[in-house]
Amino acid sequence: MLLDDQETIECEGFTATIKRTRRKGSVGFRVTAGQLVVLAPMKMPRAQLKTILQSHSVLLLDKLASYANSSSLTKSEPAPVRRYLSGESVRFLDRNLVLEVKKGRFNCVQTDSDKLVVTVPKANPVWVKNAVVRWYKAQAQAHFADRVFELAQRVGATPSQIEIKTYRARWGSCTSAGKVQFNWKLMMAPEFVVDSVVVHELCHLLHMHHSAEFWAQVQRAMPNYKTAKLWLKERGQSLSLD
Repeated sequence: MLLDDQETIECEGFTATIKRTRRKGSVGFRVTAGQLVVLAPMKMPRAQLKTILQSHSVLLLDKLASYANSSSLTKSEPAPVRRYLSGESVRFLDRNLVLEVKKGRFNCVQTDSDKLVVTVPKANPVWVKNAVVRWYKAQAQAHFADRVFELAQRVGATPSQIEIKTYRARWGSCTSAGKVQFNWKLMMAPEFVVDSVVVHELCHLLHMHHSAEFWAQVQRAMPNYKTAKLWLKERGQSLSLD
């Protein structure tokens, strides 16, 4: 379940976001922020779309890999300096949200117009930041629970518990008791990167090490995992609200 209710289709190695258009019968593909977007006719059945995606899976995985190797994806960018004022933007999965700070009781909510409305008793930047961080953590709890449910079926392993954590130097972890933990800051990364981290930790439920067997399992569940790994290596430091 995506938080903006977009139509998606799960395929082997990637998730496709479906954008319905006035096309009569053809289907188009494009990669935006590392996410595969499928331009499809309004009335084309999902089953037919999935068949088309599966038949083009090699080509589509190549598109995702090519995007990862482009300068727009791999170029390292410093995190922006934030003052937590109206008009500033924050990254949320594959979208940019614009802050709108208002006076009122502590609250933070995303609107349909890609705004993140933050209400605080006084426009204190620390209060605004704290409200935004709490919102990200709440979204992370829901999003990771959903992605674990979906991807556990692909991996063939289900965790005993899911936790959202604040890590400085890691994106996720898995315990010997079967608990998986994820850094909420990943909610500022593209969705395919989030999915790759989820698959990585789920595979540790089967292999508690980074052996050849482990990486083979990751490859089977997420063939383009190297794309996400490269993204985190090059741009992971930008996932910050500081």
